[in-house]
Amino acid sequence: MKRVAIVGAGVSGLACAHRLGELAAKAGTAMEISVFDAASRAGGTIASEEKDGFLLEKGPDSFISEKPWAVELSGRLGIGPEILGTEGRYRKTFVVKGGRLLPLPEGFYLVAPLNPVSFLGTPLFSWAGKLRMMSEVWVPRKTGSADESVADFIRRRFGKEALERVGQPMVAGIHSGDPGRLSLSEVLPRFKALEENHGSVIRGLLKSARSKDGHSAKAASGPRYSLFLSYRRGMETLVRALVDRLPGGTLRLGSGIRRISREHRKGAWNLTGQDGGTYPADAVCLACPAHRAADLVEDLSPDVSKKLREIPYESVATVNLAYREEDVAHPLDGFGFVVPAVERKSLVACTFANRKFAGRAPKGFLLLRAFVGGAFGKEFFEMPDGDLQKSVGKDLAALLGIRKDPLFCRISRWRESMAQYRVGHRDRIRRIESLLGDFPGIFLTGSAYRGTGIPDCIHNAEQQAEAVFPLLTKEGNGEVIG
Repeated sequence: MKRVAIVGAGVSGLACAHRLGELAAKAGTAMEISVFDAASRAGGTIASEEKDGFLLEKGPDSFISEKPWAVELSGRLGIGPEILGTEGRYRKTFVVKGGRLLPLPEGFYLVAPLNPVSFLGTPLFSWAGKLRMMSEVWVPRKTGSADESVADFIRRRFGKEALERVGQPMVAGIHSGDPGRLSLSEVLPRFKALEENHGSVIRGLLKSARSKDGHSAKAASGPRYSLFLSYRRGMETLVRALVDRLPGGTLRLGSGIRRISREHRKGAWNLTGQDGGTYPADAVCLACPAHRAADLVEDLSPDVSKKLREIPYESVATVNLAYREEDVAHPLDGFGFVVPAVERKSLVACTFANRKFAGRAPKGFLLLRAFVGGAFGKEFFEMPDGDLQKSVGKDLAALLGIRKDPLFCRISRWRESMAQYRVGHRDRIRRIESLLGDFPGIFLTGSAYRGTGIPDCIHNAEQQAEAVFPLLTKEGNGEVIG
């Protein structure tokens, strides 16, 4: 019987194990799959908690339907009926400016204004900034194929104010990173393609909107709030469903792996546990963070290890705070807000949890999810819990008119959890995969490589499973799918 070892029991590792199980069952092939993780629970950063009628998300609170892989997997797991869409009446995002929450103009697509009337009327930008952003249609397209940072792209096409007021906080809110270092090709590939194909982001978005079944630009532009999905009982629904499908003994929690080495027979591997035990495997899938994978392959290949360490991470914390609705002056008539770094607040963004998804708080109460840390909030991430709660609570009180302390506060810290796709990321990954060609049977998956969102992680994990399977059944050569 062939043995597969998966290191990491986050959504990537679990999805990889599940897909291998599906393939083995379909082929009628016996296969022993083991998923190792040093943690005491599965799911990685996906963690939900029910408390006093509130549903807290300590990690990601949603995934997007535009990339279908999470929805498809949910269907196969039988949890499709549990998928929950966003609340239609609150589909709005705010941006902090001068200590006030200002709504993004209607028809605003990240940094691209597509509704002139709404855009010209917003106090979010100066008149000089508005003119500079509208003039994007006349900015010459970039020549050459070299990768570019998100900040350089936005500044070049839309101006400095667009970057500081919207581009930076939006990117930080999603990726926890510095747009001055993040890769345009990886983070905003659509914007890169719009410039290449249409010579202008605005022009390309408008053409795209008009071409879609005659819909207006208004219908196709702006933040696509309807794309966000979750589960009625929280994101951990997905983790529980994946774990429940694994055969008994597959999941080995509290079992960290220390190193990987070649076994004496060709094409086999030995995993050494933190407890000193050894586990033989015919194939190994590293579904852990890149820096952990680097530790595991250090003895096997210093070159691969070095390249994996070149993928940086940021640390983030979520701060869940519960309030009585009567104690908050702001109507919270949106999904939440982002905070530009120039505003110098303790939080990067905040989601109005029970406005975004139903069932997150009892009637008459509110649940706020603040985000701290990332590239622009390292000092706040490192604060003790008490100090962090005070800082975040103070900023929220000033921004939202909160008159009383929260009913409770839950702080969840995720150190080195957000992979950063820096300029040149794609070439870096290709080089890693090329080096791994010398080690058939070793595979990589996770948020560090080909997409950070949950659907991307699922997709890449399933692709790696489909590459592992024929290698073990001698139906193919196990080429990594990228």
